[in-house]
Amino acid sequence: MKKYKRLKIYSKFLTTLIVILTIFLIVLVGYAIYSLYDNYTADESAEELMSQFENNYEEVGDGQISEENPSESENLEQPSQGNSNNSNLSKPSTTNSSGSSYNLGTYYKGYKVIGIISIPKLKIQYPIFNVDNTATLRVGTAAIYPSNVEETLNVSGNAVIAGHNYRNSRMFSKLHTLQNGDSIFITNINGVKLEYKVYNNYTAGANDFDYATRETKGYIEISLSTCTNDASTRTVVWARVQ
Repeated sequence: MKKYKRLKIYSKFLTTLIVILTIFLIVLVGYAIYSLYDNYTADESAEELMSQFENNYEEVGDGQISEENPSESENLEQPSQGNSNNSNLSKPSTTNSSGSSYNLGTYYKGYKVIGIISIPKLKIQYPIFNVDNTATLRVGTAAIYPSNVEETLNVSGNAVIAGHNYRNSRMFSKLHTLQNGDSIFITNINGVKLEYKVYNNYTAGANDFDYATRETKGYIEISLSTCTNDASTRTVVWARVQ
Protein backbone atom coordinates (compact mmCIF):
# COMPACT_ATOMS: atom_id res chain seq x y z
CA MET A 1 0.00 0.00 0.00
CA LYS A 2 2.80 2.38 0.96
CA LYS A 3 4.63 1.50 -2.21
CA TYR A 4 1.51 2.31 -4.24
CA LYS A 5 1.20 5.71 -2.51
CA ARG A 6 4.87 6.48 -3.20
CA LEU A 7 4.39 5.57 -6.86
CA LYS A 8 1.30 7.76 -7.02
CA ILE A 9 3.15 10.71 -5.47
CA TYR A 10 6.09 10.15 -7.81
CA SER A 11 3.72 9.99 -10.79
CA LYS A 12 2.09 13.29 -9.80
CA PHE A 13 5.49 14.91 -9.32
CA LEU A 14 6.66 13.66 -12.70
CA THR A 15 3.47 14.88 -14.39
CA THR A 16 3.84 18.32 -12.78
CA LEU A 17 7.49 18.50 -13.79
CA ILE A 18 6.64 17.61 -17.40
CA VAL A 19 3.92 20.29 -17.47
CA ILE A 20 6.33 22.92 -16.09
CA LEU A 21 9.06 21.95 -18.56
CA THR A 22 6.56 21.99 -21.43
CA ILE A 23 5.36 25.48 -20.49
CA PHE A 24 8.95 26.65 -20.14
CA LEU A 25 9.82 25.22 -23.56
CA ILE A 26 6.79 26.88 -25.16
CA VAL A 27 7.74 30.23 -23.61
CA LEU A 28 11.36 29.80 -24.72
CA VAL A 29 10.40 28.91 -28.28
CA GLY A 30 7.86 31.74 -28.37
CA TYR A 31 10.48 34.24 -27.19
CA ALA A 32 12.97 32.98 -29.79
CA ILE A 33 10.38 33.34 -32.57
CA TYR A 34 9.43 36.83 -31.34
CA SER A 35 13.11 37.88 -31.21
CA LEU A 36 13.70 36.65 -34.75
CA TYR A 37 10.60 38.46 -35.99
CA ASP A 38 11.51 41.65 -34.11
CA ASN A 39 15.04 41.57 -35.54
CA TYR A 40 13.66 40.98 -39.03
CA THR A 41 11.21 43.89 -38.85
CA ALA A 42 13.86 46.17 -37.34
CA ASP A 43 16.35 45.35 -40.10
CA GLU A 44 13.62 45.79 -42.70
CA SER A 45 12.86 49.27 -41.34
CA ALA A 46 16.58 50.08 -41.34
CA GLU A 47 16.90 49.06 -45.00
CA GLU A 48 13.89 51.15 -45.96
CA LEU A 49 15.22 54.16 -44.06
CA MET A 50 18.63 53.94 -45.71
CA SER A 51 17.09 53.53 -49.15
CA GLN A 52 14.91 56.60 -48.58
CA PHE A 53 17.86 58.57 -47.20
CA GLU A 54 20.03 57.80 -50.24
CA ASN A 55 17.29 58.78 -52.68
CA ASN A 56 16.06 61.84 -50.85
CA TYR A 57 18.36 64.59 -52.10
CA GLU A 58 17.40 67.80 -53.85
CA GLU A 59 19.69 70.18 -55.73
CA VAL A 60 20.07 73.65 -54.24
CA GLY A 61 20.97 76.38 -56.73
CA ASP A 62 23.41 79.15 -55.76
CA GLY A 63 23.19 78.24 -52.08
CA GLN A 64 19.71 79.68 -51.75
CA ILE A 65 17.15 78.48 -49.27
CA SER A 66 14.17 76.84 -50.93
CA GLU A 67 10.89 75.98 -49.25
CA GLU A 68 8.45 74.62 -51.77
CA ASN A 69 5.94 73.76 -49.10
CA PRO A 70 6.32 75.96 -45.99
CA SER A 71 3.46 74.21 -44.22
CA GLU A 72 5.38 70.94 -44.33
CA SER A 73 8.74 72.44 -43.35
CA GLU A 74 7.16 73.95 -40.24
CA ASN A 75 6.34 70.45 -38.99
CA LEU A 76 9.70 68.72 -39.32
CA GLU A 77 9.60 67.51 -35.72
CA GLN A 78 6.14 66.02 -36.18
CA PRO A 79 6.13 64.27 -39.57
CA SER A 80 2.79 63.12 -40.92
CA GLN A 81 1.95 59.52 -40.05
CA GLY A 82 -0.34 58.95 -43.01
CA ASN A 83 -1.62 55.55 -44.13
CA SER A 84 1.44 54.25 -45.98
CA ASN A 85 2.84 50.74 -45.61
CA ASN A 86 5.26 52.01 -42.96
CA SER A 87 3.61 54.88 -41.11
CA ASN A 88 6.82 55.58 -39.17
CA LEU A 89 8.59 56.91 -42.28
CA SER A 90 8.00 60.34 -43.75
CA LYS A 91 9.69 62.83 -46.07
CA PRO A 92 9.19 66.51 -45.14
CA SER A 93 10.12 68.85 -48.00
CA THR A 94 12.76 71.50 -47.33
CA THR A 95 16.24 72.50 -48.43
CA ASN A 96 19.05 74.53 -46.89
CA SER A 97 21.82 76.81 -47.99
CA SER A 98 24.80 74.66 -47.00
CA GLY A 99 25.69 73.24 -50.40
CA SER A 100 24.63 72.04 -53.82
CA SER A 101 22.40 69.28 -52.48
CA TYR A 102 20.51 68.57 -49.30
CA ASN A 103 18.68 65.60 -47.85
CA LEU A 104 14.99 66.46 -47.58
CA GLY A 105 14.64 64.62 -44.31
CA THR A 106 14.18 60.95 -43.47
CA TYR A 107 12.40 60.18 -40.21
CA TYR A 108 11.55 57.20 -38.04
CA LYS A 109 8.93 57.82 -35.36
CA GLY A 110 9.81 61.51 -35.51
CA TYR A 111 13.58 61.01 -35.19
CA LYS A 112 15.83 62.16 -38.01
CA VAL A 113 18.30 60.05 -39.95
CA ILE A 114 21.48 62.12 -40.39
CA GLY A 115 23.72 59.55 -42.02
CA ILE A 116 24.63 55.94 -42.71
CA ILE A 117 27.39 53.81 -41.18
CA SER A 118 28.81 50.79 -42.99
CA ILE A 119 31.43 48.36 -41.64
CA PRO A 120 32.33 45.79 -44.34
CA LYS A 121 34.27 43.47 -42.01
CA LEU A 122 31.23 43.09 -39.73
CA LYS A 123 28.85 42.96 -42.72
CA ILE A 124 26.62 45.63 -41.21
CA GLN A 125 25.07 48.86 -42.46
CA TYR A 126 22.67 51.00 -40.44
CA PRO A 127 21.18 54.49 -40.36
CA ILE A 128 22.62 57.06 -37.96
CA PHE A 129 20.04 59.02 -35.96
CA ASN A 130 20.33 62.40 -34.26
CA VAL A 131 18.95 60.99 -30.97
CA ASP A 132 19.76 57.85 -28.99
CA ASN A 133 16.82 56.11 -27.35
CA THR A 134 15.02 52.77 -27.38
CA ALA A 135 13.25 53.49 -30.67
CA THR A 136 16.27 54.66 -32.67
CA LEU A 137 18.73 52.09 -31.32
CA ARG A 138 16.31 49.31 -32.25
CA VAL A 139 16.77 50.00 -35.95
CA GLY A 140 20.07 51.83 -36.13
CA THR A 141 22.83 53.78 -34.41
CA ALA A 142 22.96 57.29 -32.97
CA ALA A 143 25.43 60.17 -33.05
CA ILE A 144 25.69 61.31 -29.44
CA TYR A 145 28.55 63.83 -29.51
CA PRO A 146 29.02 66.73 -30.09
CA SER A 147 25.65 68.38 -29.59
CA ASN A 148 25.24 69.59 -33.19
CA VAL A 149 25.57 66.05 -34.53
CA GLU A 150 24.00 66.71 -37.91
CA GLU A 151 26.76 69.19 -38.83
CA THR A 152 29.68 67.25 -37.32
CA LEU A 153 29.70 63.99 -39.28
CA ASN A 154 32.63 63.85 -41.73
CA VAL A 155 34.15 67.12 -40.59
CA SER A 156 37.30 67.91 -38.61
CA GLY A 157 37.08 66.71 -35.01
CA ASN A 158 35.62 63.66 -33.29
CA ALA A 159 32.02 62.44 -33.63
CA VAL A 160 30.80 59.68 -31.29
CA ILE A 161 28.38 57.06 -32.63
CA ALA A 162 26.71 54.61 -30.25
CA GLY A 163 24.97 51.33 -31.02
CA HIS A 164 23.52 48.36 -29.14
CA ASN A 165 25.29 45.09 -28.45
CA TYR A 166 22.63 42.46 -29.14
CA ARG A 167 25.11 39.66 -28.42
CA ASN A 168 24.69 38.27 -31.94
CA SER A 169 25.76 39.67 -35.30
CA ARG A 170 23.49 42.75 -35.31
CA MET A 171 24.41 46.39 -34.71
CA PHE A 172 27.69 46.79 -32.77
CA SER A 173 27.69 43.28 -31.26
CA LYS A 174 31.01 42.40 -32.96
CA LEU A 175 32.64 45.81 -32.57
CA HIS A 176 35.34 44.31 -30.35
CA THR A 177 36.63 42.23 -33.29
CA LEU A 178 37.68 45.25 -35.36
CA GLN A 179 41.43 45.64 -35.81
CA ASN A 180 43.72 48.49 -36.77
CA GLY A 181 43.39 49.20 -40.47
CA ASP A 182 39.80 47.95 -40.82
CA SER A 183 37.52 50.27 -42.79
CA ILE A 184 34.42 52.13 -41.62
CA PHE A 185 32.36 54.21 -44.05
CA ILE A 186 30.25 57.18 -42.98
CA THR A 187 27.78 59.00 -45.25
CA ASN A 188 26.59 62.34 -43.86
CA ILE A 189 23.43 64.40 -44.39
CA ASN A 190 24.93 66.06 -47.49
CA GLY A 191 25.66 62.73 -49.16
CA VAL A 192 29.42 62.92 -48.56
CA LYS A 193 30.84 59.42 -47.97
CA LEU A 194 34.25 59.06 -46.29
CA GLU A 195 36.36 56.03 -45.40
CA TYR A 196 37.80 55.85 -41.89
CA LYS A 197 40.55 53.49 -40.74
CA VAL A 198 40.50 51.96 -37.26
CA TYR A 199 43.56 52.81 -35.17
CA ASN A 200 42.46 51.98 -31.63
CA ASN A 201 40.13 49.42 -30.03
CA TYR A 202 39.91 49.07 -26.26
CA THR A 203 37.61 48.49 -23.28
CA ALA A 204 36.61 51.55 -21.26
CA GLY A 205 34.73 52.04 -18.03
CA ALA A 206 30.97 52.27 -18.27
CA ASN A 207 31.06 55.98 -17.38
CA ASP A 208 34.25 56.88 -19.24
CA PHE A 209 33.55 59.55 -21.87
CA ASP A 210 36.96 61.22 -22.07
CA TYR A 211 37.54 59.77 -25.53
CA ALA A 212 34.75 62.00 -26.89
CA THR A 213 36.64 65.23 -26.19
CA ARG A 214 40.11 64.02 -27.22
CA GLU A 215 42.36 66.21 -29.36
CA THR A 216 42.25 65.09 -33.01
CA LYS A 217 44.89 67.55 -34.32
CA GLY A 218 42.71 68.53 -37.27
CA TYR A 219 41.90 64.98 -38.36
CA ILE A 220 38.38 63.87 -39.24
CA GLU A 221 37.63 61.15 -36.68
CA ILE A 222 34.86 59.02 -35.21
CA SER A 223 34.51 56.99 -32.04
CA LEU A 224 32.19 53.97 -31.98
CA SER A 225 30.85 52.83 -28.64
CA THR A 226 28.81 49.90 -27.33
CA CYS A 227 28.47 47.95 -24.10
CA THR A 228 30.42 44.73 -23.59
CA ASN A 229 28.58 41.43 -23.23
CA ASP A 230 28.20 41.74 -19.46
CA ALA A 231 27.30 45.45 -19.79
CA SER A 232 29.79 46.39 -17.05
CA THR A 233 32.20 48.12 -19.46
CA ARG A 234 32.20 49.52 -22.99
CA THR A 235 33.99 48.71 -26.22
CA VAL A 236 35.36 51.87 -27.84
CA VAL A 237 36.82 52.08 -31.35
CA TRP A 238 38.70 55.06 -32.74
CA ALA A 239 39.00 55.64 -36.49
CA ARG A 240 40.14 58.49 -38.72
CA VAL A 241 40.10 59.56 -42.34
CA GLN A 242 43.60 59.01 -43.75
